[in-house]
Order: sequence, then C-alpha cells, then structure tokens
Amino acid sequence: MDDMCAKCKALCCKYFCFEIDSPDEYDDFEDIRWYLCHEGVSVHVDEDEDWYIQIENPCNKLDENDRCTIYEDRPLICRQYTGDNCELTGSDYGYVEEFATPEQLDEYAHKTLGEKDYEQAMVKFRAKAAKATQKDMKMHLFKVGLLPRKGRG
Repeated sequence: MDDMCAKCKALCCKYFCFEIDSPDEYDDFEDIRWYLCHEGVSVHVDEDEDWYIQIENPCNKLDENDRCTIYEDRPLICRQYTGDNCELTGSDYGYVEEFATPEQLDEYAHKTLGEKDYEQAMVKFRAKAAKATQKDMKMHLFKVGLLPRKGRG
C-alpha cells in the first residue's frame, strides 16, 4: 500500500460511479429521476457533458479501519486508481451539474426541454402508463397540482 493510501479513509472505496446515457427527452429524464428517488444516489454532468450516476455503497472488503482486506488481490479497477484522481488530494472533478434529488433534476429537465414540451410529454407518457386519455390525464394533473409546472422546484 502506498503512503497516500495509508493516510486515507478509503474515500474511493465507498461509492461507485459509471457513465449513463445523456437525457434528450422527457422519458429519459424520468428514468434518471427514478434513480434519484433511491438513497445514496446522485447524478452529475462533467465538463465534457457526459452524464454519470454515483451510488454511495462501501466496498464490503473494507475492514473496521477502512483498510482493504484483499489489497494484494484487489480488482483491476482498484489497481488502476491513482493519486492523480484521488479525493484525498482534493482534486476537483469539474461537475457542470450535480443532482442529489428528483426535484433538482425535474427543474433542470423543465428548463432544458422547455415548459410547453415538458408538460406535453409529461401528459403523454403518464397517460400511456395509466392507460388513460391525454385529456383525462391533463385534467388529473391539474387537479393534483402537478400542472402547470412553471415555478416548481
């Protein structure tokens, strides 16, 4: 174990993160909104406009002192992790956007898609899922206060 890892509390071993498809349409945002309804999940967009999901879930090979119990046989991804991208060194990951709640993403989606397109897609997809007419769904969404969306978030 190198000196830098010996000083650390295994920050890189307490979550995992991977790239997801960038949302282009309402239903794409709805999938990501569902992710954010779960504990320990966040989503961010990096400087290259790539989208990532981060899941807080510590490695089960850490001991009570946050030391790797399989260090000599650790997975390749752990071996490739270097001080250049280590959280202990205070590296800035350069997120352009970061979402920790469904409401934050919803506000971003509303702005990105535009008010009219967002609301039309919302009615369309929810009507389809509920096997209802779009007219009935729109009336329902007004009744329960989900339309109009302007100013929410």
